[in-house]
Amino acid sequence: MRFILYIVLFPLFIYSQTINNNDKKINYSYNFGTKMYTGNLFLGEHKFSREGVYFNFNIFSEKVVAKKTFLIKKISLNLNNAFFKKISISEDVVDLGIGSYNTRIPNILSCDINFTIGLQKKITATFSHSLYLKFRVWPLFYKKGKIIGGELNSLGGLISSEENGSFPGLEKSTQISYSINYLHKKNKAVKFLFFLNSDLGFNNINNSTVFYPGLGIQFDHKLSFNRK
Repeated sequence: MRFILYIVLFPLFIYSQTINNNDKKINYSYNFGTKMYTGNLFLGEHKFSREGVYFNFNIFSEKVVAKKTFLIKKISLNLNNAFFKKISISEDVVDLGIGSYNTRIPNILSCDINFTIGLQKKITATFSHSLYLKFRVWPLFYKKGKIIGGELNSLGGLISSEENGSFPGLEKSTQISYSINYLHKKNKAVKFLFFLNSDLGFNNINNSTVFYPGLGIQFDHKLSFNRK
């Protein structure tokens, strides 16, 4: 267990030590929320969506690049869970003579390290909007099946579920997102997300680019440690 914790925390520690000293300071935050996206294909024809919940712990820096505009660089430890679901296949399947049947898309619990870069611009004292580009840098593990119960699970290290030929989870290799942000308390915000996911990533750069549209809601909390 201690070795696993070292693996998870080591990239975050390295990043926190190598932030450019010209940046104002290192910041910490966490966020959680729910989202869904669509466009995945089953048997190459039947579309299905993925819905789920997620949690991020973030280390990030902010730099002023224009009036009321900030450049944000962030590395995150992400834990996400795509919900179990059933889909109905109504057309005939190759040579089986089945008019319709149901199949299940399993629950997938994943843990990844992501890198994000983007811009945030203030609109008013309480509203802002953001544009981000996020990459999966290091998939730590995934677990396929029910979290609790007798379902079969697969555990993979340093590879994501779709890279292992399984069903996709809640996260994809790359994401472009736009959000409208409401600051309802100091250091606390609610974000309404509109995004495009893609399978394009470091390990599958030769794949044809397909975009999966989605939306979500996220709750952010910036941490303060009363540092000088």
